Amino acid sequence: MGKIEIPISSVNNEINQQNQKISFLQEEHQWLFNLCLYNDEIISMLEKWKSDIKNIALKLIPKRKGSLWMAAWVSHLESSLNNYLCSGVWYLEFQKIISQNHSDTQRLVAYFLVRKVIEEIFKGDFHENRNVQDCADSTMTPRKIITLNQAESQKFSYIIGWVLFKLLKRDYIMNSHPKFWAMHTLLGALCEEKVEYVIKIKSQTTNIIPGSEFTQFMYYLESLVIDLFKKHNELGPNILHYVKNSLLSNLRLNQMFITILKSSGDVGLENEEIGFIYERCITIYMRSHQKTWRDVNHYIPEKGTASLRESLKTMRSSHSTIENKKSSLMKKANLPTNPVHALEQLRVWAQLEKAEDSFAKMFSVSELLWIIWAFGHSTPYKRKQKLVPIIISKLKNSTPFIEEALKKRNIFME
Repeated sequence: MGKIEIPISSVNNEINQQNQKISFLQEEHQWLFNLCLYNDEIISMLEKWKSDIKNIALKLIPKRKGSLWMAAWVSHLESSLNNYLCSGVWYLEFQKIISQNHSDTQRLVAYFLVRKVIEEIFKGDFHENRNVQDCADSTMTPRKIITLNQAESQKFSYIIGWVLFKLLKRDYIMNSHPKFWAMHTLLGALCEEKVEYVIKIKSQTTNIIPGSEFTQFMYYLESLVIDLFKKHNELGPNILHYVKNSLLSNLRLNQMFITILKSSGDVGLENEEIGFIYERCITIYMRSHQKTWRDVNHYIPEKGTASLRESLKTMRSSHSTIENKKSSLMKKANLPTNPVHALEQLRVWAQLEKAEDSFAKMFSVSELLWIIWAFGHSTPYKRKQKLVPIIISKLKNSTPFIEEALKKRNIFME
């Protein structure tokens, strides 16, 4: 028989030391958590952390919100929260209350608390919005079916054809389905495919012309989307989830799709497989709206519009044309060199829309400082964000230039 090796005393001592260390850490954990539970100062500290983190988030919200302001805000917020955690300010506040020497256990408990505070701050709205967006309206019907003029009808017909084209030829999820060709047969019966060879570009194009039944279904769908989109002020960026979930669960719309598809032929598809086609149709159609809804949260489509995307293009092009005409008037080259005449011109420009933005782009910091000096005013500021509002205010209040500035041969002359 083999011999049993008895551990030497040094090994036993090491094991005992490890056990004592573990026992001490457990007692320290228990003591710290009891202190946190029954200490009013800890509650005040947690409230202060909560207030500090909220202030960080609020300060990072941009004053001028562009189309992608939320993505930029989230990115900056993440960096700021990481900086806050790395700074250790929260730990110093925790240590003052504990009044004990520094230990890894204390820092671990404090870190656990500050992370929980951050989670509690930012999870409330998320869960609330998620519940709203998941609460789809399955019984909603459009108040009125949209009516389109000839030009809008052609655009909308193109979008419907694009949806069918994606389903028939370009949707890889559809193509990978075991019964794709049966689905292809049903969808193909709802439209007409025309292949044209274009001599100029030496290539062929495939045009899908939707049938009347599927077109009526899409008119009903678009009318429903417009009514659902009216909740965009309430849901904000979650509007896409709400609209899609409502469309997928809408009983009337689903039944219309099943009826239309089965009327085109019987190829042995079950309701579950037809539901799969319906889900792909809704998903693809949502893509024609998604970019518009992301970029413009305040834009509500009027009934009768063929596509939010097309309407947005028209709105932007007309808006940009007007803005370009206004901005072309304000150029430094159009400013008279004589300070007296230049002052009058600046006063006229100050009355125009977005004058502050134009002044900030047009003049350098040194030129803005010269104008402020010409008003007989001095300022410690060296940034355009501070200088431009001062100048606009003085121009609107008809503040005159000082005589020394008016005697200059040219404006901006030292």
